Amino acid sequence: MQRSVALAYVLWFFLGYLGIHRMYCGRVTSGVVILACTVIGCILFPVFIGHLLLFIVGVWWLVDLFLTAGMAQR
Repeated sequence: MQRSVALAYVLWFFLGYLGIHRMYCGRVTSGVVILACTVIGCILFPVFIGHLLLFIVGVWWLVDLFLTAGMAQR
């Protein structure tokens, strides 16, 4: 199934911290991992581990800027 690269980037920009763009591109497992890290990070934000998880999600989100087009075209 051919996926829209433009839609993948829109999802990445607005919902990337939830992993929705990865789920759209067929990478459901990694999308769920991002979603879980975001939810757990928000819950544990008062504790340092929450900051760390959200930092990891943020870095992953930035890396996906370069990976999303390739994921959508597969």
